[in-house]
Amino acid sequence: MKDTEFIRGNIPMTKEEIRTIVLSKLELRDTDTLLDIGAGTGSVAIEAALSLPKGKVIAIEQKKEAIELIQKNIQKHGLSNLEVRHAKAPEGLHNLGSINKFFIGGSGGNLDDILKLISEEAPKESLIVVTAIVLDTMHKAYQFFKTNNYSFELIQVSVNKVDTDKKVAMLIAQNPIFILTAKRN
Repeated sequence: MKDTEFIRGNIPMTKEEIRTIVLSKLELRDTDTLLDIGAGTGSVAIEAALSLPKGKVIAIEQKKEAIELIQKNIQKHGLSNLEVRHAKAPEGLHNLGSINKFFIGGSGGNLDDILKLISEEAPKESLIVVTAIVLDTMHKAYQFFKTNNYSFELIQVSVNKVDTDKKVAMLIAQNPIFILTAKRN
């Protein structure tokens, strides 16, 4: 989906190119249940819900403005399989035994606690995808997966765009993003 298909505010959004990679890494199947932690505008949750006709998406977000944007985006896209929880993770994380896919786009500084809870309560075959702009976040996720018997992949993605309305073509860089994809051994 194009970024322009989402109602936006001053809330961070996982951009189109990164969202495409994240959704690919999540390997979503029709009946999966995805938990989107730190959902922001809900771009990953919305696009995932559209691809899960028999599945479900739960979006957790702590900011009230973001919750309102997610709800507007749910209405705009006519979704009935997306539940929104207003909470700061790990609060709001419950019934993890029925969830098999996890996307952590924002952790509010609680990444270790979130990953520990998922590790303890989610099914063993669950898949976790974490995005990180901040090196410390990437390092925490890396160390957690490395020391807790996970098979994982770490990639770094850089996206540059050219503003075609300008007289000269110049690359405009977006923030580089680390993407970790993990599954317990």
